[in-house]
Amino acid sequence: MNEFDQIDDYFGNRLPAGDRATFEQSLRTDPRLADAVAFYLLTKQTAQTDAHDARKAEWAALGKKQTPARTIGGRWVYMAAAACVVVLLGLGWYFLRPQPSATELAEQYITTELQDLPITMDAQADSLKKGAELYNAGNLTEAATIFNDLSLRDPGNALALKYAGIVSLRQGNYDEAIDQFHRLSLRTDLFANPGTFYEALTYLKRNRPGDLARARQLLQLVVDMKLEGEKVAEKWLKQL
Repeated sequence: MNEFDQIDDYFGNRLPAGDRATFEQSLRTDPRLADAVAFYLLTKQTAQTDAHDARKAEWAALGKKQTPARTIGGRWVYMAAAACVVVLLGLGWYFLRPQPSATELAEQYITTELQDLPITMDAQADSLKKGAELYNAGNLTEAATIFNDLSLRDPGNALALKYAGIVSLRQGNYDEAIDQFHRLSLRTDLFANPGTFYEALTYLKRNRPGDLARARQLLQLVVDMKLEGEKVAEKWLKQL
């Protein structure tokens, strides 16, 4: 593995744990590697717009042209680059940590935002209350039965449909969740409708070929139409 591939794999979170530890130790002790990483970081933003093969070719060409000291006007460029790497190391790689994948973004959101459902105190919504209690207790199968039955008996109950989709998502029944969230998104009588955002979330989590492109389209729709989930969608579009 050449130097470019090793650095690219590190920041792409593709190195095994042992190799990552070795790389990080070398970075702390090898000025040449620190310089190479600094150079990688300085060119990465521009390189992201090019194809991967083109980036590798550009890297190789630039590497051949560089002088051993990699300086312009003395050692100051090298020293600045090395200092940059040292500072970032001292910050615990906060700015260097690999960006989460689409699936990781979805999983983080599910873990932080969809672990619990609100318990309604409405006496007319006993089924929703029971389903939410089961969901919050981790009884997803029983909760799914209640929400699915309720949405069939009362097609106009948007909350039952929303909860049914969330349970399907948590259970890994992604095709079913996509269908449920899509039907929810078609409702025009709701003050706030998370259907489109949740549908995009499910595509990100499922992560089949073509799912990322579809998720981007839906997230852009959320932003353009200012639908529920707009702020998260805007943030994710910058990361995907």
